[in-house]
Amino acid sequence: MVSAKRLLLFLWLLAATCQCLSLRHIPPHDPEATAADDGVSSLATNVDGPLDSTTGDDSASNADVLAENPPTAVPVNPDGISNPNFFPVSSESGSATSSSDSTALYIVRLHSALPLAAYRGAVASFSGWGDDDADDDTHGGTSVPAGLAATAEAVDEEATALGGRVPRRARLCADNPQVAAYAQMLESQQTQIASEVGVASTNVAYSYKYSTNGFAAVLTADQLRRVKRHPAVASVRASARKQLFTTDSPAFLGMNSAGSLWPANGGQAKAGEGMVIGIVDTGIWPEHPSFSDAGFSSSRPAGWSGKCETTKEFKCNNKLIGARAFYQGFKSANGMNLAGDWLSPRDANGHGTWCAGAAAGNRGVPMAGGKASGMAPAARLAMYKVFWMNKDGDTFADESDIIAAVNQAVADGVDVISLSLGGVNPMDTYFDDIAFLNANLAGVFVAFAAGNDGPPQGFRTLDNYAPFYLTVGASSIARGGLTLASSPKSSRAAAANETSVSALPSAGDSAPAVTDFSSTGPLVFPDIGTGNGLATDSILKPDIIGPGLDLFAAWPGKRVGDKGTDAQLSGTSMATPHLAGIAALIMQKYPSWSPAQVMSAIMTTATTKGVGGAAITAAFGKTATPWDMGAGHVFPPKVLDPGLTYDARKSAYLNFLAGLDMERTQQEYPNENLKSVPPRELNRPTISITSLKGTLTVTRTVTNVADSASTYSAKIQKPNGVEVTVKPSSFTVSPGKKVTFVVTFKVTKTSKSFQFGSLTWVDDKGHSVRSAIAVKPVQK
Repeated sequence: MVSAKRLLLFLWLLAATCQCLSLRHIPPHDPEATAADDGVSSLATNVDGPLDSTTGDDSASNADVLAENPPTAVPVNPDGISNPNFFPVSSESGSATSSSDSTALYIVRLHSALPLAAYRGAVASFSGWGDDDADDDTHGGTSVPAGLAATAEAVDEEATALGGRVPRRARLCADNPQVAAYAQMLESQQTQIASEVGVASTNVAYSYKYSTNGFAAVLTADQLRRVKRHPAVASVRASARKQLFTTDSPAFLGMNSAGSLWPANGGQAKAGEGMVIGIVDTGIWPEHPSFSDAGFSSSRPAGWSGKCETTKEFKCNNKLIGARAFYQGFKSANGMNLAGDWLSPRDANGHGTWCAGAAAGNRGVPMAGGKASGMAPAARLAMYKVFWMNKDGDTFADESDIIAAVNQAVADGVDVISLSLGGVNPMDTYFDDIAFLNANLAGVFVAFAAGNDGPPQGFRTLDNYAPFYLTVGASSIARGGLTLASSPKSSRAAAANETSVSALPSAGDSAPAVTDFSSTGPLVFPDIGTGNGLATDSILKPDIIGPGLDLFAAWPGKRVGDKGTDAQLSGTSMATPHLAGIAALIMQKYPSWSPAQVMSAIMTTATTKGVGGAAITAAFGKTATPWDMGAGHVFPPKVLDPGLTYDARKSAYLNFLAGLDMERTQQEYPNENLKSVPPRELNRPTISITSLKGTLTVTRTVTNVADSASTYSAKIQKPNGVEVTVKPSSFTVSPGKKVTFVVTFKVTKTSKSFQFGSLTWVDDKGHSVRSAIAVKPVQK
């Protein structure tokens, strides 16, 4: 007889294999909605059809646009990331590729030079890889111009959090001549390498230069062999499918409470001013009132260099200041179905429009009987459309298009990137997320959805678990959770009430709950632990939970020109743009903070309880653990005054990678003084120990970001079976100064499962800096 555990494992692996076949956000619950079961807008079956983005001909058959017009019909990305001439052909036959050509789309990453976001001028010159014949897998030389200056301004690792870090906009600008020169050098190298392995220029979909150095190309089996053996290639892998993870929330979160994010940034009308939030998703409906530019200046935020891919049916404005479409990878791998879509950034699905509205939709927009607002209503938006429908009607994105979009967003100058997407694959490596690390190093905050695959007992379902970005799970609100202290409307009408707000629940109400679809950690099977750059349980994920159940936000109209409507959705997709908007408001207030400090402020001020001490619950009614909710539920009234932050800069992240795979890290980041550091030592505001045997120490460093000195004392909640001590147990720290402490863990009772606790630094000024702890004590 098959054991329950083996059966569960089989079902989990089957789900992980099959889930990419369908759209994965939770369907709308609006009884008036006419969307299909998978949450796709009824626009997809609009008999009138969308406009042809090339001709604007209202009578054109959009289903035939792609067949009749090669990808050059889409406005060309002016920064050289998308190849306007991409039209895959077999280098052997010269004919268009088909399923019989044994070709596939691959992402090729190079270590011949650092991408723009990471290059800091350390290399005065660069020599190529020899002059031998390409068939022998040694290759002609190339070089970086001698003395090429940094394209990303150097960051002082010892700089204080109060002003030592140069704001990101001053460090990378795609229009800068030095940046352009380095970008051209990278593209020349990529072109040469592709040529050496026999890849035609028309088979190269994208040139990645900003957050990744590499390219995406259609390769034959022989070309793949050559690419893998090329000495300038760091990695090559097949481009994977990514799926979607599919308002009351401003009031529920206390955005307008005293000291919270809206008042601290000049009020709701100015919340997000000067910031740009990039959304990587299904596109956007520009006519929606949530994206009206009434009251927005025509001037652009300093450092913005993005573009709008304008067509006769799609235009940007002074709110929506950037929009692009990426589809070359998707088309090559899957074919496209444009019967209900546009070859433009316009949204035919609804998911992207919803997420953009939740992150930065305008304030005071009538919706669901009330008035809606995004988290950062004064922020500008940039949409990067990567999701499309294939010939079978499935909607998903190709990984190569996503990487291109992230590269473009960094080049354009966004402050925050929100990605409500992913694909469960527990064997991914952190090195696959290098693009997001380099975005982090460029000062860009990245928020990722945790996934919608729920909490199978004993198995990790979490997506997006690298430490370079914030991983967001979903919580319930109102229904069985926090409620407004005073609400003049019904639960539907109060969806975006902006006047009566409270950060606290009414007396007798319970705490919010982790939704039953929100994905969880840790990775227990396969038990890969550390090594070879693979994911490790020493990084506790998700990081945070936020509102993600039955929420209203913007939704597309039925035809071009319609103002659009609203829709009620659920998913970690919905929680993620909330956190992206909150991050933008923190960065608006503290432009010198690093992305790690922003994450720290969000996590250490999170709440784990409701009124009366009711604990946050998870699926099956159990008390939520850090593997369900991370640090807890985001609590905006506290995020701007965390007291202390846990910072991590370039050297910390690179040493973390070196601890997993030194050789690979040296290839990715040459000329760095690398140290092999255990993953648990990365300076994060949580602590996780996968397999505690006897006694182990963990080191952390905090920075005082308050405007006065404080004395902090440690408050410890010990995990079951583990003795925990901290040295020093108290300290006094001046503004901008750092303190390092050591936490010692000793097993007193073994367990086969993780045990949980916390370490909280408390001062006499109201600061409570909490770190969640997860430990598995396996041996005394």
